[in-house]
Amino acid sequence: MRHSRLFILLLSLPLFLFVGATSVGAATVPSVDIVSATLVAKGAGVQVVLTGSCDAGESGVFSATVTQAVGNQIAQGTGDVVLTCTGETQEATILVTANVGGARFHVGDALVSASIVFGCCSSVSTAEVVRIVK
Repeated sequence: MRHSRLFILLLSLPLFLFVGATSVGAATVPSVDIVSATLVAKGAGVQVVLTGSCDAGESGVFSATVTQAVGNQIAQGTGDVVLTCTGETQEATILVTANVGGARFHVGDALVSASIVFGCCSSVSTAEVVRIVK
């Protein structure tokens, strides 16, 4: 009986080592979330805060596009920032400037699209209605 337990333990040891090794070396699950949108410079822009993650060591382009109906016009702009990915959740603050010749942004609801492009060809994105605050 004692030898049976030892035999079972020895057979299971590689399984425990394998499971432990895979969880330590697991790749980051890429993600991006929109945290906030704040009006700046009397509506000339919106400061968008994102959180996101991508594989450690990769260069990640965090970008945001804000689109807002303003009366019978559309205010829109895009901005981005490049960060070195850490494999952990990071915060990125992006200044989105209103397109020249377009409407200014205002306090209120807007569609915010956000993405992270990293590595040669990988990306993750999201879009949601967010309230622009002052």
